[in-house]
Amino acid sequence: MTAPTIPWRGLAALALAATLAGGCDRPGSPSASAPASGTPQASAPTSAAASPQPSPEPSADDRCLDTYPGAIADTAFLPGTFGEEKGDLCYEVRPARPGEEEWPEEDHLPRVCATGTLPSEALIADRRGGRRLWNSSSTPGEISTDAYDHTVTRYSGSGARDYLADLRAAVNRCGAYTRDGARYDYSLVSAPKLGDESLRLALARRYVQPQEGMPREARYLIAVIRRGDHVAVVFDHGWEGTPTRTPAITAVFTQSARLLPTP
Repeated sequence: MTAPTIPWRGLAALALAATLAGGCDRPGSPSASAPASGTPQASAPTSAAASPQPSPEPSADDRCLDTYPGAIADTAFLPGTFGEEKGDLCYEVRPARPGEEEWPEEDHLPRVCATGTLPSEALIADRRGGRRLWNSSSTPGEISTDAYDHTVTRYSGSGARDYLADLRAAVNRCGAYTRDGARYDYSLVSAPKLGDESLRLALARRYVQPQEGMPREARYLIAVIRRGDHVAVVFDHGWEGTPTRTPAITAVFTQSARLLPTP
């Protein structure tokens, strides 16, 4: 769930998050430092070839294996999802090479089963998403920083309908599983219909061992909303492991449904 490092393509500085959180550190995407050379270099001849330059540090783009066109417009997302302080989410990150820091494995979309992919993944035509940091408080003058991932996917053929059907089937077929020291358990919850069709999921997460500064147990809400061949997924991450208040994140679900492209 919420992790100190977020795999983003493009800019990944989180100065805004630190400001909103009152100085809480949330570092950007890591990169490996170029190793220092300990070998003496011979003097360059007077004809002077160019001095060797250190290899460029790996970037978020270098770590991201996504090949989606990324043509889904900003207007499909709530204002503030994209900007100088953040970029597009990365859905497939390559493993770290020797000398690179491991990036934490994050769920931007519901991972209902421990392994495998959904059949509808083969029908994805485009996908784009971002993480939004926002003030979820409705009280004037009060700041309550929370975060959610907002993904919009365009499918070909029956893919959009199939995706929701795949999720329903996966919830019924797959049970709870343990990954990275935590137990994950997805369930379907009742909710008003949004768009042409929608699902509301709940993710119950429990750490096997207590984590410093994090609730041991938490329950996050996820909305999956279809309109035509587009599907929006809003995945709550709350802040430092604590979920966003239900009325606040529910309002985000409703707003995101209105922004889906009309067929």
